[in-house]
Amino acid sequence: MIFLRCWKGWAGAILIMLPAGCTSFIPSSGPKLSEIMNSPAIMVQNVPQPSAGFALIQVDGAVAGRLTSHDEPPRFGSDYLSQPPSAILVGVGDVLQVTIFETGSGGLFIPPDAGSRPGNFVQLPPQQVGQDGYISVPWAGKIRAADRSPLDIQAEVERRLSDRALKPQVVVSFAERHANDVSVLGEVGLATRFSMDASGERVLGAIARAQGPRFPMYESLVTVQRHGEAETALLSEIAMHPRQNIAMEPGDVVYVAHEPRYFLAVGATGQTTTLSQLDRRFPFGDTDISLADALAKAGGLQDDRANARAVFLYRYETRATIEGLGVHVPASLPDRIPTIYALDMTDASSFFLANRIAMRNNDTIYVSNAPITDISKVFTLLLPFTESGSFVRATTN
Repeated sequence: MIFLRCWKGWAGAILIMLPAGCTSFIPSSGPKLSEIMNSPAIMVQNVPQPSAGFALIQVDGAVAGRLTSHDEPPRFGSDYLSQPPSAILVGVGDVLQVTIFETGSGGLFIPPDAGSRPGNFVQLPPQQVGQDGYISVPWAGKIRAADRSPLDIQAEVERRLSDRALKPQVVVSFAERHANDVSVLGEVGLATRFSMDASGERVLGAIARAQGPRFPMYESLVTVQRHGEAETALLSEIAMHPRQNIAMEPGDVVYVAHEPRYFLAVGATGQTTTLSQLDRRFPFGDTDISLADALAKAGGLQDDRANARAVFLYRYETRATIEGLGVHVPASLPDRIPTIYALDMTDASSFFLANRIAMRNNDTIYVSNAPITDISKVFTLLLPFTESGSFVRATTN
């Protein structure tokens, strides 16, 4: 009986102490509203001066209007955009077809008695350009073919045969193409390597040859390796902006990577009971989403736990953005400032504000617990002890 009376007195003391803030021993998924509001480094409203290194900004219409910009998607730089389509030249490994025409029979290649020949020309067997870059033409000798256009090769063969054949005319064409290759790999339907056509090739056409991307365009990053350098662009940006559809060059490697953007939702959001593993990291699943979209994807606020007045968006902001909100930023702070945007969802207009705020990659949404949940936790912790006390009393009686 003495033990039970002492325990009830201690439990009562705990409940009395709770409003005074002595709740550090109570389980929690994150900081309380008061802990966030009393500890930022930069203030917009009249909140006591802080000690922690982050900015706290209460969201209103003016603030939401400045948070409508989305992540700047990666795009190809000016170096890649300014390069014109490359001329497709003959390369080592290409197979060339050489056809020589003469004005009449009795020349170097056409016998005097041509018989029933269909024309006054001779077609040489196809030749592959060797490692030395040369091909061989009868009576003309070895002709350098690599890194030259078919027209250049034609002109040289004609010049060398001009004093032997009857006014020769030469046509040089590709029988097979093995040089001037472009490789496409990564998250595509079928990795491929192909030789560029003389008409040229652009990056979207190259990806189409590989059966397209395996994932949505807004989650696919395209990296082009060229001359020992690399640049990356989002596939949806390439599709929407024609200038980003850059011309390919021989030897380019195109790598398509799956890079979805994510945000985190922690605290009193979503459902706590699930048959599968709970994941608080959510992909955007679209080109752009708003804070309202993100809250909906996270399952909204938990009706039995959430403090609707304490919805916070964590991100790093630039000094220019913070100063654009009318806040003085101390010179001692870095250029990227940890920032918390506070939103009171009990205000009906906050839903419209949340629709205007654009989410960015790696943003974190935190919803604090309502104060009443601390009392509920205390009773949950004390209940086993009170039941044990009742059992002891019943046993002793």
